[in-house]
Amino acid sequence: MSCPVPFTAGRDHDDSEMMILPKMNDGHVRLIIALLVFVPAIFSPSLICQQPLQNSPTIGNVATQPALHSAGWVTDAVIYSAYLRSASPEGTFAGFEKRIPELKAMGVTVVWLLPIHPVGVKLRKGTLGSPYSVQDYYSVNPEFGTMDDFRNLLKTVHANGMKLIIDLVINHAAWDSKLIGLHPEWFKHDASGAIISPNSNWTDVAALDYSKSDLRNYLMDMMEWWVKDIGIDGFRCDVAEMVPLDFWQEARRRLNAIKPVMMLSEGSKPEHHLEAFDLTYSWNLYDLFDPLLKNTRPAFDLDTLLEKEALRFPKGSLRLRFNTNHDKNAWDSPAVLKYGPDGLKLTAILINTLPGVPLLYTGEEVANDKKLSLFEKVQVDWSRPHDMEKLYTTLFHLRRDHKALRSGNFVHVSSSDEKTVYAFVRISGSDKILTVVNFGKDSVATNLTVPEQVFGDDPEIALHEIFSDRSIIIQKTKPLEVQLSPRGYQMYILKTK
Repeated sequence: MSCPVPFTAGRDHDDSEMMILPKMNDGHVRLIIALLVFVPAIFSPSLICQQPLQNSPTIGNVATQPALHSAGWVTDAVIYSAYLRSASPEGTFAGFEKRIPELKAMGVTVVWLLPIHPVGVKLRKGTLGSPYSVQDYYSVNPEFGTMDDFRNLLKTVHANGMKLIIDLVINHAAWDSKLIGLHPEWFKHDASGAIISPNSNWTDVAALDYSKSDLRNYLMDMMEWWVKDIGIDGFRCDVAEMVPLDFWQEARRRLNAIKPVMMLSEGSKPEHHLEAFDLTYSWNLYDLFDPLLKNTRPAFDLDTLLEKEALRFPKGSLRLRFNTNHDKNAWDSPAVLKYGPDGLKLTAILINTLPGVPLLYTGEEVANDKKLSLFEKVQVDWSRPHDMEKLYTTLFHLRRDHKALRSGNFVHVSSSDEKTVYAFVRISGSDKILTVVNFGKDSVATNLTVPEQVFGDDPEIALHEIFSDRSIIIQKTKPLEVQLSPRGYQMYILKTK
C-alpha cells in the first residue's frame, strides 16, 4: 500500500535518494556518506507516513550491532510474490497450487501470498476491492476458495520443499471488519470521536490504535494461530514502519518460541533488523535502476549505495532486492515497459547477484506487460515468451549451487568504463562468481582489473562464462578484456588452477 503522494509508506527516502558524488578516493566517499547518513532524520519526509518507533536504538548504534539471526532457509531464499487474482488462470488457491511444481523447478524456495483474507465491501475501491482492506484475519477470501483449499496449497508447497508466508496487514482494517463491529475502541478516532483512516488517500480502511494493549494481544494471538495451527512459515508485514517497533519485537519473540519463521518488513529502517525482521525492502536499489539505464547516473553509484547500506544497517542485514513488485507494477509501470526487454534482463541479473535476497513478482517469468490492478482481476497472458523464466531459472539455480551468491563477500572490480560498466566478484572460500553489466546504450570493450585477492597465491585463474559456455584463462598481472553488448551482461565462474 502507499501513503498519499508524494510520500510512500515503507520507503526510507534517506536510504533511497542518494546524492550523485564525483569519483573520489574511498576515504573521501566514506566521509561524505557518513555525514549524509547521520544528518538528523527530522528532515526526512518519510516520517510523515509513520508513527514514532518505540524502544528504537539510535541510528549510530544500530550499524555497530549484529542483525537478527535468521534460519538458513531465510538467508538462502528466492521469493515468489503471488497475487492470487493473477497468479493462475483460475485466480484461486487451487489454480495456483497447480503452479507450485513449476516454481520449484525454477528454483523458488519461498512463496509469498499477497493478502488472502476477505476484502471489505464498505467504501471499497474498484470492483473487487483492495486485498489490503481486511475484513477478518481468521478467514480467507471466498474469491480464492475455502480454508481447506488454502491448507491444500500450503501442503503442496511444503511437499515440494518450499516455504509459504502470507501478507500481514495490521496497520489498518476494513470499515466493515469484524474488529470494528466488536471493538471500535481499538481504532483511531478524531476529536469528534469518529473513526479515521490512516491518511486521506486510504479511504477504504480504518486505522488501528496500538496504544490499546488488548489489540496488540489479539493480533499476536492471531499471528501465532497462523504459524502454529495453520502451519505457515512467516509474514510479509505491510507498511511495517507504521506499526510500532516494540510490537514487532514482541511478536517475533512469541513466533520464535513456535518455530523459525521469515519476517519481511515493507520498510527500510535499520532498526527493524535487530530483533524483529529478517528482511527489509531495498527501495534504494529499485530507485537507482531507472537512472542507471537512462545513463543519468554513473554505474559506480552502485558502490555508493552499498557503502551507505554498510554504514547504516546492522552487520549481516538482509535486503530484499527487486526490479518490481505489486505496488510498482500497479502504480508505476510493468517492469518490461519501464526498463525495456534488455534492461529487464540486466536488472534481473543484479537482483540475483548483488548481496541480498531476490524477489520475483507474479507474471515476471513471462515479462508481463500489464498493470495488475489491486482492485480488479487482471489475467496474465501466460502464452507470452518464457525467455525471462529461462533466465530466472538459470540465476536461481546458480544461487542454489553457489554459496558465493547467497552469502559470499562482495568485492568491487574496477573497469576502464566506470560510468557505464559495473563489475564485482562474490566470494565464499574457493567459490567465486564474477558479474559484469553494461548500462550503456552502446557496445563496449572494457578492461577489468581483477583484484589480487581473487587470485590468492595463484598467478592465473580460469573463468567459465555461464551464458556463452566459453572458458578463458587470465593472469594476475594483466587486465581482463570483456566485450559487452548494449545493456549486456556476463557472469563467470572462477577457478584457480
